[in-house]
Amino acid sequence: MNLADVRTTVRDISDLDTTDLPNSLLDTFVKEAFQRIVALERRWPFFQETYTVNTVIGQRPYSIAGIGDIREIISIVETTASGNRFTEIAYDDAEDIWLGNTDVAGRPYFWAVWDAQIHLYPKPDAVYPLTVRGYRNPTYTWLSNTAVEIDLDGWFHILLAYYALARVYQRQEDGEMAAMYQRSFEEGVAMARKDLMKSRSHRPFVLSGGRKYPTMRRWLQTLGSTLGS
Repeated sequence: MNLADVRTTVRDISDLDTTDLPNSLLDTFVKEAFQRIVALERRWPFFQETYTVNTVIGQRPYSIAGIGDIREIISIVETTASGNRFTEIAYDDAEDIWLGNTDVAGRPYFWAVWDAQIHLYPKPDAVYPLTVRGYRNPTYTWLSNTAVEIDLDGWFHILLAYYALARVYQRQEDGEMAAMYQRSFEEGVAMARKDLMKSRSHRPFVLSGGRKYPTMRRWLQTLGSTLGS
């Protein structure tokens, strides 16, 4: 559905024209519902994106906004023939390790986030192609172009109309109808959220031990030769 569809649905049910319910007010209700849904999770599947970026020799920080409109980063992978998946570490820990004589350029194995930037450790000694997986921010083009599909999973589209109807009836001081549509909105969102966010049935289930990452060992093996050079 697009915004025009939502407007039509609300008007068909409420029997209100643009005089009684201006588009500006109706769109505000729809936007409010949209933002309530988006705020429930930082990793909605429909916001998944993959980006690419190349490192710059000797440069540690890279602006996240320069890579893409990213809300949250999941992984960074170096995609050369002998590439590797970087391990995320705390920025405080990185400051303790890559300090003074140990802060020399090398092949990056770790990343941290600070001040809306990705920081690579060690800082690159060459140009490395990287693939960044993450979740993007929602777009609002659909608010200005009513023909554009609303930037949410299709599960939620009709629920935006339910929320708008709840606000419309609340404005008319019809508490019973407002409560009914508010319940429909909340129950629908809860059901859709449960389905969209559940683990895939074929996903491995780890009971104990976790996963071992070779990144730290590989970096320590190269540290001596890097310092020596």
